[in-house]
Amino acid sequence: RYVEAGTDILFAPTFTASRIKLEEYGLENSLVQMNRELVALSKRAAGGRAYVAGDLTMTGRQLYPLGDLMFEDLVEVYKEQAKVICEAGADLFVVETMMSLQECRAAVIAIREVCDLPIMVSLTYNEDGRTLYGTDPTTAVIVLQSLGADAVGLNCSTGPEAMIDPVQQMAEYATIPLLAKPNAGMPFIDDNGNAVYSMKAPDFARHVKALIDAGAGIVGGC
Repeated sequence: RYVEAGTDILFAPTFTASRIKLEEYGLENSLVQMNRELVALSKRAAGGRAYVAGDLTMTGRQLYPLGDLMFEDLVEVYKEQAKVICEAGADLFVVETMMSLQECRAAVIAIREVCDLPIMVSLTYNEDGRTLYGTDPTTAVIVLQSLGADAVGLNCSTGPEAMIDPVQQMAEYATIPLLAKPNAGMPFIDDNGNAVYSMKAPDFARHVKALIDAGAGIVGGC
């Protein structure tokens, strides 16, 4: 249905299928099978009408010195997942909903060590214009494009109007395409305890056009 609606890039649901996250459910021995089959299912759904991106995200473990996870070990965790995704036939990678620039670096390095597919990196920003770990948009785009990312941007956390300023900041220094993938506004909790996004499609489209005018070249909905 996403393809029928016009998407050009379909994200395979490999979002948390890394060894560290799967260990929480006792599924670490299914890592290869899960990543391989999730990419295959996505490619079947795309039917050659859209690219399929292997999806990596944060592991939930903090890097040293805030936590006990060493940078080199995190690179190996990402490499393990990226290798399977690449061999499964993904067209590109997206490293998304990231809050730590260091973890972004680890993911990009890992992917580059196993393949040469394009990489999009997307961080999530708070209302103060910084990630949870304090990275501003300008620093993120400068560091990640120099590391070899093919597109950089932001997703999740806010509605589209709140992304305009960060995109403009990135656009001043970007030499690669920028990605903007907002939520449909900020959700509210309804009487049944469900998170509901109130922004309708026409309003979302209007805001996304503003993001394009601000410098985004890749847009979507989170």
